[in-house]
Amino acid sequence: MKANSKVAKPRAKNAPAGLDAGVEAKANGQLLTSKENLEERLRFETLLSEISARFVNLPADLIGSDIEDAQRRICELLDLDRSTLWQVCEEEPGSPLLLTNWHISSGSLAIPERMCAGDFFPWTSQKVMAGETVVISKLTDLPPEAGRDLQSFRLYDTKSTVSVPLSVGEGPVFGLLGFAVMREEKSWTETVVMGFELIAQIFANALARKRADEALRESEARYRGIFEGAIEGIYRVSLEGKLLFANPAMAKILGYDSAEDFLRSVTDVGSQVWANPEDRARGIQKIEKEGVLRGYECLFRCKDGTPVWVSLNTSLVRGPDGKIAYFDGFVENIDERRRTRETLETSEHFLAETARIGKVGGWEFDIDTGKQTWTAETYNIHEVDPGYKPTVEKGFAFFTPASRPIIEKAVRRAMEQGAPYELELEIVTAKGHHRDVRTIGRADPAHRRVYGFIQDISARKQNERDMAELRLEWNHLTRVLTVNELSASLAHEINQPLGAILNNAEAARILLTQAGDKRQAFSEIIDDIIEDARRAGDVIRKVRSVVKKSNAQFEPVPVNTLIDESLDILQNNLALNNVTLQLDLKPDLADVKGDRVRLQQVLLNLVTNALEAMKETPSRILTVRSAMDVPDVVTVSVSDSGAGIAEARRALLFRPFYTTKRNGLGLGLSICKSIIDEHGGQIWVDNNPGGGATFSFSLKAWREGSA
Repeated sequence: MKANSKVAKPRAKNAPAGLDAGVEAKANGQLLTSKENLEERLRFETLLSEISARFVNLPADLIGSDIEDAQRRICELLDLDRSTLWQVCEEEPGSPLLLTNWHISSGSLAIPERMCAGDFFPWTSQKVMAGETVVISKLTDLPPEAGRDLQSFRLYDTKSTVSVPLSVGEGPVFGLLGFAVMREEKSWTETVVMGFELIAQIFANALARKRADEALRESEARYRGIFEGAIEGIYRVSLEGKLLFANPAMAKILGYDSAEDFLRSVTDVGSQVWANPEDRARGIQKIEKEGVLRGYECLFRCKDGTPVWVSLNTSLVRGPDGKIAYFDGFVENIDERRRTRETLETSEHFLAETARIGKVGGWEFDIDTGKQTWTAETYNIHEVDPGYKPTVEKGFAFFTPASRPIIEKAVRRAMEQGAPYELELEIVTAKGHHRDVRTIGRADPAHRRVYGFIQDISARKQNERDMAELRLEWNHLTRVLTVNELSASLAHEINQPLGAILNNAEAARILLTQAGDKRQAFSEIIDDIIEDARRAGDVIRKVRSVVKKSNAQFEPVPVNTLIDESLDILQNNLALNNVTLQLDLKPDLADVKGDRVRLQQVLLNLVTNALEAMKETPSRILTVRSAMDVPDVVTVSVSDSGAGIAEARRALLFRPFYTTKRNGLGLGLSICKSIIDEHGGQIWVDNNPGGGATFSFSLKAWREGSA
């Protein structure tokens, strides 16, 4: 449909092979009226000439990609937004027009995986398949019967469009070439439309040549199979299964000494040669229906009874009465190939599935040329199409600015020195997604190549981040629970200075009612209030340090000081529970490197557990010990005089959610273990010979200058 609102202007079914003298005369008469139109025509004709020359001897396997490149160039030259090419599948007569090639500017609605022109543009496709060029300058020009087309044009933001038929010579239309503008309405000039028709002719000729080339290759492969089969074995057999003749190769395939031996020994092919009667029945049915049997893989039985895989290429020969007289066949021994193929297919499937599941892609590149080869999963990890041509530099470009210098240095060392590398870095895919990857490379100087693999470890890294956050929440919860268990002791400790402050305030009030100079008394009262307030503040700060939620801060920690601070927090708790404290701290004990708050959490948890274990015992003795029983290893032990731990439970104590307390959550000791593990230490429990249990943990000693 033209911009002047006329319904789809019919055109000749076949676009002209070029702009002949008559067309040029008409074009000159219409388009030379303005310098702008002339310049547009010259640029367009130059591009058409380049595209035409490009497709003259273009290999068939490049036609698809070059069509899309031509679509892109035309859209860029004419400031168009979209070009689509639709084809009828030649293997399916009467099949719909399917979208096969396209160029779309950014911002357009994504195209479905399978798009049929008849579903979206039934009116337009019907006109084009009838040999008409459909020109639409404004959507309001569409007739009422094009309602579905109008909906689809609006869906894909189309303002103006041209659709041209694809055909060769007097042959039927087998496709549609479309161009569209999404931003504004466009009046299509005669020159542009004629150019589109010429482009359609170029594409149609190229696609027809591609189809013919593919058909020729298939035919050559088919006849080559017949020839190879003839080299292997030739036979003729009647419909009843009587062997009429066979060559020596045929006899050899089945383990007979000679063709004569084969002919003499085999009286019924169906029962003596075919291993599976069902295969023979299917083969005969197929050949009766189609007249030929090609590449029919089945099992034959050798003279000694062993099966052998063969490929049959057989044709039937009819007698004068039209009935089947016999079958002529060519047989190829594919036993080894078949078994190798099955093994290879199993192996390839295994490797592909493990690579897909593990998100592992392989790669290699030539040191001299920089040309790189990727496996399928590597394309998936980088989110690029299989047609993408990777190089070393292109591969580097996927890495983030922070990661790129690292990988470049590693690859350079591999190329120059043969040094292998293993790194965990970050890339940005072609679709803009950030991914954590693990990449390993190894050089092969003898062959001037570098090999390696890349693995998407984004999920693992995210899990690590999630686990770190969960561990932080977990630790914080345990510290809060610890404070909860100490609440009675803390309340008692805070009440003492608060009570003293209250008493001093009452005393000050009484002094105010009395005559005389009381400045000295007031000064002493104020000093007492300040001291008591400081004591209460110290208690609050201790509690805050325990429940504070923060990431680990590793620094030198004096172990004995940490023990004293922890026991100071628990001082009233010990007194309230009538616990006798025994300290056995090694003087001049080496520091450890760790997070003070988290190590204090471990000590508080072990001591509160010990107090809990001694609630039912008359003698309550808590022993805290520090030592260096092993060089450069600091050990801290917390012993109680309780009932001890049953042997069956010892192995379960450090598991999450396992508890021996009536109201316990089973998190404390599990978190203690995770904290000690985080510090590179060990934690364990032993029963005391005289009763009770001892929980111990060890950490590597820290010395000045050590890591």
